Amino acid sequence: MNQTSLDVLQQLEPEFQYRELKGIELRTERQLQEQRDRIEAENQQFLAHLESLAAEKERAIAQHHAAVCRGNAVCAIASVTLLSFMLIPGLNRIAERTLKLYEWTTTSTTTTATTVTNATPQEISKTTTPAAQTKVVPFKPLKQHRGPHFLDDSPSGSYDYTLERDGSTAVPIPSPCNGVIGRVWFQGRTGNLSTGFGAGQIVEVACDGGKLWLFGHLVKGSQTKQPGDGIIKGEAIGIQGQTGRTSGVHVHNQIHKYSIGTDGVPVRGDRITDRSQTRPLIDDYRNFLATGGTSN
Repeated sequence: MNQTSLDVLQQLEPEFQYRELKGIELRTERQLQEQRDRIEAENQQFLAHLESLAAEKERAIAQHHAAVCRGNAVCAIASVTLLSFMLIPGLNRIAERTLKLYEWTTTSTTTTATTVTNATPQEISKTTTPAAQTKVVPFKPLKQHRGPHFLDDSPSGSYDYTLERDGSTAVPIPSPCNGVIGRVWFQGRTGNLSTGFGAGQIVEVACDGGKLWLFGHLVKGSQTKQPGDGIIKGEAIGIQGQTGRTSGVHVHNQIHKYSIGTDGVPVRGDRITDRSQTRPLIDDYRNFLATGGTSN
């Protein structure tokens, strides 16, 4: 009610003032009720829309499960793609990564891509074909210098060493296994031990044996793969550098457990600090580096 309306109201007799105010109150209540009814109707329409989407999702999932049960990998992949197209556009990337996992871990007679996506690391290991386990990309042998902190405890259970070839430390870092790229990211700020922090450019590699390798201090932007991409043992993952907090060029390794995320990308789990488990893996990898890919 504006000032002019108030002035007019005050000029009326008390009885008429009461009637006018009562009328305003009734009109306000009626408007509020109409607004509540309109909102309720909109809510009901929205709920009906959600129920329709849920039913559509259930039908798509049922079609997908039927394809998987039939053991037809082509149908299973097609149903995943159809599901992503119908429901959430972002799931199209899941289907793409799932297909890459399928190509890496199966032949025409093994499990479907969706089974691999939802599998545990142990199940992924079981589905890997013998040909994939032995396939290696050869490279020129690399020398290793352990330096003062080979057995590094920052964080606990990690390893530091420097790779060199013909006097150069700007060398590609070979993948330790046939696997899938996990997270690729930059941590911290580049500097010396006083001004820098973090492991700099990081690439994670999930191996088919259930272990995820974290490589730190790579040259920024030198990574050759994206999360979810398959990689072959010996294939370069990036260039050795000194990004993050470091006193010189070297490789930083940590070994973790992992699982497969809903988007098909390996998810880094707990760090393994027991060196009785990780040291044999590191030693095998260093022997592999020294042979240039001729030793598995």
